[in-house]
Parts: sequence; structure tokens; C-alpha cells
Amino acid sequence: MKLPRLAIDNYQFVILIFILLVVVGINSFISMPRTEDPPVNIPGASVVVIYPGASPVDLEELVVTPIEDAVNEIDDIKRIQTTIRDGLAYFSVEFYFGTNAKEKYDEVVEKVNGIRTRLPEGIMDISFMEWTTTDVVILQLALISEKASFREMEHAAERLKIRLQKVEGVKEVDIRAFPEEEIRVSLDFQKMANMNVSLDQVEKSIQSNNANIPGGSMKLSGKTFSIQTSGTYETIEELGNTVVHSWNGRLVRLHDIATIRFDYEDQRYRARIFHERCIFLAVKQKAEHNIFNIRHGLETEMEQFRGSLPKDMRLFPVFDQSVWVDQRISNFLMNLLQGIILVGIFIFLALGFRSSLVVILVIPLSIIIGIFLVDKMGFGLQQISIAGLVVALGMLVDNSIVIVQNINRFRALGYTPRDASIAATSEIGWPVVSSTVTTVLAFIPIIMMPEASGEFIKSLPVVIIATLTVSLLVALTLTPLITSKLFKPWDQNNPGKETTFFEKKIKLIIEGPYRKTLRYAIHHKLVTLSLAMAGFLFSLYMFQFVGISFFPKAEKPQFLIQVNLPDGTNLDKTSAISREVELVLDTIPSVKYYITNIGHGNPRIYYNVFEKNDATNFAEIFVQLETYEPKSIDALISSLRDHFSVFPGAKINVREFEQGHPIEAPVMVYITGENLDVLERISGDVEEMILARPGVINVENELSRKQLDIRVKINKEKAGMYGVPVIEIDKTVRTAVHGLSISKYRDDEGKEYNIVLRMPAGESITEDDFDRIFVHSLTGRMIPLKQLASFEFTQSPSMIQRFDLERTALVKADLTKGANLDEIMKPVIAQLIKYPFPNGYHYIISGELESRSESFGGMQIAILIAILAIFAVLVLQFHSFLQPLIIYAAVPFAVIGMIWALLLTGNTFSFSAFIGLISLVGIVVNNSIILVDYTNKLMEQGMSLQEAIMVSGETRFIPIILTSLTTIGGLLPLTLSGSTLWAPLGWTLIGGLFSSTFLTLIIVPVLFGAFTRTNRNKITR
Repeated sequence: MKLPRLAIDNYQFVILIFILLVVVGINSFISMPRTEDPPVNIPGASVVVIYPGASPVDLEELVVTPIEDAVNEIDDIKRIQTTIRDGLAYFSVEFYFGTNAKEKYDEVVEKVNGIRTRLPEGIMDISFMEWTTTDVVILQLALISEKASFREMEHAAERLKIRLQKVEGVKEVDIRAFPEEEIRVSLDFQKMANMNVSLDQVEKSIQSNNANIPGGSMKLSGKTFSIQTSGTYETIEELGNTVVHSWNGRLVRLHDIATIRFDYEDQRYRARIFHERCIFLAVKQKAEHNIFNIRHGLETEMEQFRGSLPKDMRLFPVFDQSVWVDQRISNFLMNLLQGIILVGIFIFLALGFRSSLVVILVIPLSIIIGIFLVDKMGFGLQQISIAGLVVALGMLVDNSIVIVQNINRFRALGYTPRDASIAATSEIGWPVVSSTVTTVLAFIPIIMMPEASGEFIKSLPVVIIATLTVSLLVALTLTPLITSKLFKPWDQNNPGKETTFFEKKIKLIIEGPYRKTLRYAIHHKLVTLSLAMAGFLFSLYMFQFVGISFFPKAEKPQFLIQVNLPDGTNLDKTSAISREVELVLDTIPSVKYYITNIGHGNPRIYYNVFEKNDATNFAEIFVQLETYEPKSIDALISSLRDHFSVFPGAKINVREFEQGHPIEAPVMVYITGENLDVLERISGDVEEMILARPGVINVENELSRKQLDIRVKINKEKAGMYGVPVIEIDKTVRTAVHGLSISKYRDDEGKEYNIVLRMPAGESITEDDFDRIFVHSLTGRMIPLKQLASFEFTQSPSMIQRFDLERTALVKADLTKGANLDEIMKPVIAQLIKYPFPNGYHYIISGELESRSESFGGMQIAILIAILAIFAVLVLQFHSFLQPLIIYAAVPFAVIGMIWALLLTGNTFSFSAFIGLISLVGIVVNNSIILVDYTNKLMEQGMSLQEAIMVSGETRFIPIILTSLTTIGGLLPLTLSGSTLWAPLGWTLIGGLFSSTFLTLIIVPVLFGAFTRTNRNKITR
């Protein structure tokens, strides 16, 4: 290898290049975006259709089926899920991972808009949302006031919104939890009947008088003038003076048959904090921006705004993501610093001052330059990428340790520092390259992992690959350059002077226990290999007691309490029940504050938790605790669950935030079929199966709920006799009960208000009010509604769910901490297999099991690719199939340590542990590569097989032990931090490295001796 000589001969250029790379690396570290979690762009879209007054059954027929049919024409659809409630249909369209998310979202919008004219006219709104975990609220503010009107609070919030939107990096600011103002036209249907005024006449009169049609332009005296017509209403009085009909020789104006005023729409969403009324401002950030820069700009604007607030209003930050980003990044950086210190101590004790100085220099250089590469690849600083730095930390010095050790060996042979640096690095250069390539190859398949899990974890292998590649470059160029200048000639008269205390103690172990053990193992190969195999098989047997999981809890001092009341419960009742929950929270000292959302979910403040849309029987309370203490939080949540489990008249769930890509619930079972009654029966049985399992909480079966509706049963024959179209009856009932938005009114400030026709009764409409409703016949007569229709109470499903164009029932549940999903679902699935499903009905297992299957399935392919790719590199290096297989013996030894480390520490084999296992494949073979390569070199120099094995084992003992210790030392702070996400990965690597290191030093030499045949002191490969 010529690279070390080139670096030493051109040291001025090499030094300048590294200085340049350090400068750009520091710049990247300062400027790169910082977030709490990595962005995951899941290809999918949501469509929300609001059709006030429509029942789930009507929505399914009139809206859902046409939209699903249209959207289903798009390619690459993985699944379509639809949830239908009163007046609301929510579509989730998920595409296969790897498709272009933006293009697929645009296709969904295009397909839905393409059939817009075929959908009912009464649809209030159709909105679209592209799926992304970056669409998360980074700052949630509460504007609090008990005295100010909603109009005053809205105006104040609008002023603040304008200021916040100007901050660089802010994507959007939403105002939530207040009723919109509207122009309420409260019709007196009795007067309308007396004056023979139809609803259609009122609607058309308002629309025709509120039209703003351009009058064109005309030329006059060489100039062109635009002609403006009378335009829209300028005052409420103008609206009231609108002529709608003539009766008994006089004009009937709108104010003759209606009361017209500004009013609030029926409130669907209320919010409280500190038991006071509030509205929210939710701030979202643009991608690729530093959250701390955004937060600084927002804080400046908020401070200036607070000075302009009236005395009866105040602004309170409910949620600030930058606080948690800062805390998480600080914790990881502290783990990194602690790891650097530990690695530095190990190296200093083992190599002495000069050697350790050379090796430790690799760490900051590799990290800083690696950050530059990571930044250029489009990744930012967040918990996954920083964890990648911590995982890579101990491995960064491996190459330099091996090279420095070899340089010292050549110095001891009488080489000058310059010649030793060149010769030693050149001798071991290609094995070092091979060992780094094998490690890198172990991480590359993780980048290629499918589904959202792969996207979530991708920055970790990218960071490790970048920093390891830089560390290899540093080891082959800068390390020999520095040793050639810094090291002195070996003191042949006093060789002990060059040996550290650590090396002396290790040499005693090498020359004593290790030499005896290795000699015994070589002479008793069958016994040694049998014991190793027995240990491996026994460890595999013990793996069943480790348990399998996916992603752990998010480790936040925050959680949600969700209040579900019977369908049909109004907002006032939901609010009252929520106050009872608040009173319980008031008694808990560790609760810092909480905010209550009534009729709606809390804004989306965590990347994999989506807010729930309008539902008058639902409330969600976001609870912020003083600090995060795992044991006390677990006890608190368990206590709250026990307390609320027997809450009368309500189903109250306590939900913790969880890490990983978004899933709705760990336990999810879909039952598909056509008949809702059959689905209800089957889903009830499935619910009982799940409830019977210990560790299951928050079990939900939406189809089990029924709501009581008033059905307007139209006598179509009678309506035909009177000449009343059925659509006229439907429209009149909708206008009277819910209201009908027919036009817009714009005030002097440019703000628009809906003009809404409805009865004066508003929300408190009673059965008697139907006596005052009249419909207009084609003959011009006004017919009482009760002559054409009867009213009856009927039960109907409160919600209809559809899965891949079929009706479905969904039973879902959460798990208590420590509950094993496999132990819960295995008997449930066994019962489902035996269940007598009718023809056309079947079940689908989703949730964590489906997600884990997709992710682990991809990971199994990834680990196979890694093994084959590493094997190919080893075959290329050793020109043999046998010796790479010998080197691979380190892998099962690593599995032994991994299993026992997880078992003894109480960690499960989770997603991150699987990542650790894949990483081990590349890491643990490095020691074997160095060992086998050096054994080959010794035999080529004329040593016998046994002598070469013994010398190679003893010579490479210190670098092998030291590289393993530094990797373990770098991982210890992160592993011992208590993180439920990273502890399994850390213990997997530590346990695997520990067992493979010691077994490699024994078993690999034994296998080499057993399967290597020599001829004239040459290796037969």
C-alpha cells in the first residue's frame, strides 16, 4: 500500500486538506437542522369530507363509495381506510413505500376533485393532507381569557399569527378551539308560510343580490376604464332589505321573515387551561430549518406581542418542542462526551501518552468531518443521528489502534519512526481496509430497509458509515504522518521504557493463562468445538425467555387522557365529565399543568400521534408533568388507569407517547364483511378474546356503539300528490335543523363570514319545532312538513369503518408496560383461526404485529445481504471459501453474548436490538480478519501451522482486546442512560463484542488449525 508513504512525503498538503475538512465540518455542525426525531415521509394522503347532518349510512352511499372508487384507480395503493361518522368522512390512502409521496398525493387530490361535481351539494368542505412526520406542531400557545369575547380573542390571535408567520422557518400558524362567526339568518317558517315565501326563493334572492360580476371595460378619451357593478352586500342592513317575494301587493323583504345578526357557529371544539377558557395557536416549521433559530425568532415576536395584550388576556406556551430537542440532543452529546473520555482512558492506559495522543486525535476528526458528509447527504441532528455517533465512537479508533500497535512493533525491531510508520501501515493497510469495509457493509443494508421503520432509523447507519470511512482515511494517512514526526526511535537498551503498565499486565496474561488455554484448545479441538457449539445451542434455547418487542415508550413527562362518552352526548356533557377528570389531576403534585380539548383532539405535538377530528362525545387532555422519572410516571399512569377504569358513564383511556413509526395501536384486528349486524356480533366476540388477555388496556370496538337518531320518514306518495319534490323536503329539514350556508359576506377589513339560513332554535331544536316547518310545492302552496313526513326514533351505527373498499370492524387495544405482545396475540390468533366466520367475512391482523413483520422481514433480508456482501469481500481478500467461513465463526459467538446480555438486563429483542445484531455481523469479524491474515503472513514467512497460530494469537491479543474495550467503552454511557430505545442496541453490541472477542481468540485459531492444510510451509487455500 503506497498511501502512507504518499501522505508522509506530502505532509503539508495532507495537513491543509484535513484543516479544510475540519472547518467545513464545524460549519455543518453549526448550521445543520436540529429536530427531536428524524423526518419520515410515508407515502400517503388523507381526505376529510364534512357533510353536516348526514348520517354514516348516507355518507357511505353518497360520498364515500364514489371517492373510494375514484381513488382506487391510482397505482401502488397499499390500503384505503375510511372512517365515517355523523357528517364526517375521513379517508386514509397509504401507498407502498418507495413510491413518490408528492406525486401520489397530487393524484389523490386530482381524483377527488375530478368527481367533485358528482358529490352532494350540501358538502361543506373537502380538505387534503399529505402524510409526513414533519407536519408536527413545534410550538402550541394558549391565549387565555374568561371575560373577553371570542371575537376579541380571535382578533388578538390573528395579530399574533401574522407576526409569527413572518419568522423565518415557520411553515404555518393555525388558530384552534374557537367558533367561527357567521351571519345568522334565523328564518320564521310560520311567517314564510303565511306570506307564501319558499326557502328556494330566499336562497336565490340572497345569492343573486350578493353576486359581484365584473362589468367589463370601456374606452374613453384615449383611456380604458373598468366598469364596476353594484357588487356584494356592504352592510347587514342591505342584506335585511333584500326583496325575496311579493305578497298582497307589497314587497316582502328578508327582515320581514327573518332575524339577521352576527352569531357564532354551533361550537364543536372548546379548550381550557387552568380551568379557564382559551384558544390555541399551533406553529409548524418548514423542513430543513434549525428549530432553535425558529424558536428564537418566535420568542422575540411573542415578547413584543405580550405588551399589546389587554389586561383580561394572557399568553401561555403549552408545548415547546425546542425544549425537548435541546434536552435530547444535550443528553446524547453528553453520552458522546462521556464515551470519548472512557475511550481516551482505555487508550491512554494501554498505549501510553504519545501513542494514545495519536489514536485519540482520530475521534474528533472523524466526528467533525463525518458530520459534514452527513449534512451534505441531507440529514440533520436528532436522536437517531447522534446515537449513530455514539455507536460509532468506539469503532473509530480501531484502525488507528491496530496501526499504532504495528508501528510500535516495527520500532522495536529497529526501524526508524518514519520507516516504521510506512512499513507497519503498508503491511496492515489492506486488512484494515477489509475490516472497515466489512463493518460498513453490515450497515449499508440497514439503509435499504423497507417501510417506515427503515426510514426512521436510516440516519444511524449513514452517520456510522460516514464517520468510519473518515476514520479509515485518517488511520491510513494522518496516523502514520503524525507517528513519523512525533515518535522517537525505540530505546533498544531499555525496552521496558516503551511498555506501559497495562501492556505488562496483559503480557502476563498472554504468556500465562492465554498461552496455556490456546495450546490446550489446539490439541483438543473436538472438545473445544463441542463446548462452543453446546454454548451456542443453549443460548438459542434461552432466547425464548428474552421476548420480542418493537418500539418502546417515548420517555417523556407527558401523556394523554382520552375521554369517550356514549354517542349522542353533547358538548356540554362532555365538558362536565372532563372537569371531573381535571379535578383528579388537580390532586397530583407532579402534574405541572394540563390542557383540555373538548370535542376535538389536541393539536399534533408528537410525530406519530395524530389528532382526532370533531366529535362532541370526545375530549382529550394533554398532561405535562414536572420531570421525567420512569418509576414514578409508570406508577402514576397505572394508578390513573385503575381509577378511571371504573368511571361511570365514560370510557377513559390514558395513553403514553411511543417511539418509532406511526401505528394506531399495538393490537389491531380488522373484521371485514358487508352486514353491519354480523360485523357487530363478530367484533364483539373478538373484543372478548382480547379483553381476556392480561396486559391489555384501552380496548376499543367502535362498532359496538349505537346511536339513537330521529328519522324523517317521507311519505313519497303523499308528497307526489301535493307536488313536493323529495329534495325540497330534505333541503328544508337540513336548513331548519343544522343550517344551510348559501353565500359569503365580506366586511370592511376583508374578513369573510358565511351567510347561514336556519331556524331560530339553533342547537336546542325540539320535536315541537317541526310543527313550524313548511315546504313549498310546485303549485306554489306551502305544505306543513308533518303532513308529508313522520318522525321516528331509530338506532344506527355511530360510525362505519371501511378497509380496502369493504365494510370492516376494528378492535384495537394498547398494552401495559412490560406486556409481551406475542404472548397476548398468539392465543387470540389461535382462537380466530378456529372461529366460524360466515362466508364473505374474514379477519386481518394489523398494528404492531403487521408493522414488525414488515420491518423485521426487511431486516432479515438486510442481514442476509450483509452476510453475503461481507463474505464476498473476505473471499476477495483471502482467495478462499474456507477461511472466510472460519472468520464467520465469530458471528454465532456474538449471538451468545447478545442473548445473555439482553436476558440478564431485562431487555427484549426490539427493533433497535435487531439493528445491533446486524451491526455485530460486520464488527465482530474484524478481529478474526486481523488474526487470520497475520497467521497467513507468518506461515508464508516459513513458520509451521501451530507456531504461526500461537504467535498470531499472542501478537494480536492486545489490539483485539483494546479495540473491543474501546467500542464497549464508547457504548457504555448510552447503554447505561436508561433509554428504552437505545439500551437494547447497546447491550446487544456490548454482549456480542464481549463473548465474540474472547471466543474468537480461542475458537478461530482452533478452526484455522483444524481446516488448514500446509504444503512446504505454504497455505493451501
